[in-house]
Amino acid sequence: MPNRPRERLDRCWRKARIAARILLREEQGRLTARDVRLGHRLAQDKGVTARLIDQAIYGILGRKVRLARESRAAA
Repeated sequence: MPNRPRERLDRCWRKARIAARILLREEQGRLTARDVRLGHRLAQDKGVTARLIDQAIYGILGRKVRLARESRAAA
């Protein structure tokens, strides 16, 4: 069976995952100047929507941690 190339992620999805990791680093207090620059560029990108970033955070952390974040923000 021939080797199949790995399926590539959509560009917007890939950018949203990067934005999600930057947001998580900000919460941990480990934000760098490079993260800030890249975050500004990603914020201007119309393809990187809040919904995609939320989905990426959900995929990185899992549902339990995401629900805890939302309850903290609401309080």
